[in-house]
Amino acid sequence: MSRSRDGRRRSMSLRPAGDNLETRQLLNGTWPTYISKAELRSLLNDPPGQPAVRPNTPVLPYGTPAKSATFIDPSVCVTNGYAVIISQNSFIGPYAKLNAQAGIVKIGSYTAILDNASITANPSNLHGGPAPEVLIGSQVEISYGATVTGPAVIGGYNAATKPTYVGPGAVIDGATIAPGAFVSALARVGPGVTVPAGMKVLPGANVTTDAEASDPALGKVTPVTAADQADLVKTLNANYSLGIGYATLYQGQSATGASPGVPSTVSGVNNGNLWTVTGANSQPGSPTASTAYLPPGAGPKFPTPHRPLLAQGLLGSFTSRVTGGARFTQRAASVQAALGRRNSIRADQGQPISVGSIAQTGSSVTINSPEGGSLAIGQQFSAGRGAVILGGTSAKPAVIGDDVTIGAGAVVDRSSLGSGSTVGTLAYVLNSTFPAGTNIPDGAIYINNVLVGHVSR
Repeated sequence: MSRSRDGRRRSMSLRPAGDNLETRQLLNGTWPTYISKAELRSLLNDPPGQPAVRPNTPVLPYGTPAKSATFIDPSVCVTNGYAVIISQNSFIGPYAKLNAQAGIVKIGSYTAILDNASITANPSNLHGGPAPEVLIGSQVEISYGATVTGPAVIGGYNAATKPTYVGPGAVIDGATIAPGAFVSALARVGPGVTVPAGMKVLPGANVTTDAEASDPALGKVTPVTAADQADLVKTLNANYSLGIGYATLYQGQSATGASPGVPSTVSGVNNGNLWTVTGANSQPGSPTASTAYLPPGAGPKFPTPHRPLLAQGLLGSFTSRVTGGARFTQRAASVQAALGRRNSIRADQGQPISVGSIAQTGSSVTINSPEGGSLAIGQQFSAGRGAVILGGTSAKPAVIGDDVTIGAGAVVDRSSLGSGSTVGTLAYVLNSTFPAGTNIPDGAIYINNVLVGHVSR
């Protein structure tokens, strides 16, 4: 059996006829034994995709011009890459996990899998029978820290498919998210549930039945708006441009500059091209001279050892990812000691991201500013495992004061917090401003400074 463009299996009689030379060569490669050649043909051709194995990382496919390639950040964790098939023009952000152990992960084109997102096809590692699949379509965003476990289908592969969204910290647990559906931050969609096209799961909702996923009267979904769709198209385009920029940093604009076998990466803060970097690097800048985008070359800055000047420098064994216009008043070694592993601090869209000092962060923390505004973080900042902190807009920058603590798994988006404030575990704060000393309880959902509910998953 093979797949149709909507991700469903179909008989081999309906499979597109003919294999090109590249596909015939790929079919002779080393593949997991649980994938038949018939299934593999469909994975590679419907829509076209390539396995996420060298030399197809970080630029996929190998030898493709940057404008047509998918960029896979060097820090991405790919497990069983021969069963991770990715189409062109997508972007896989820092520390994302693509795990196809005893399963299959397929990702379409113009899709963004963002920082610290986790996709696992076969979470129980079951063997025997059909391999569990996670099928992620084209024009899909899997946002920061989101989790997808198979078997799951998100979006579709048809060129006319509406964009599909899974928000920061959301969980798709063996569910189907139809093309054009949205799942908001920190929501969960349970096994076997289908969220239909045009429906948006509300923040923090735990959807366990098809009725809850389709009927707004039950209080867990609402219709997707035109503004929702427009905002998603904007962010998908931004991540597509970022992918072009990063691929260009790595290999140049043409296929002739493609990765020569992908040399071993070097951890650390580094200002060179991406092939030497898993730690921190300059932002990509504009993919074309005519594109209005951030200027190339800006990189993270730390105080120099002997004077209080901010300067781009080198640091070995830097275990987190820092990109673009990030500014620290702590020295690089102190930042390194305070950050947990797999932290992603990206100032390659909104900038600057300025940080006074970091007391401690857990693993897999994400700090970004995708709306284009700045983010200022004060002294003694702390964040728990998996927290997501997103900056403001150009009209309304985000400011986080001194001695602020963000709980594990919490999402703070386009919001400002006064000094001494605490955001509880799995809380969600959107478009809000709170004074000093505010205590936001675990799981609370604040939108526009109004408590609208609690995370129920």
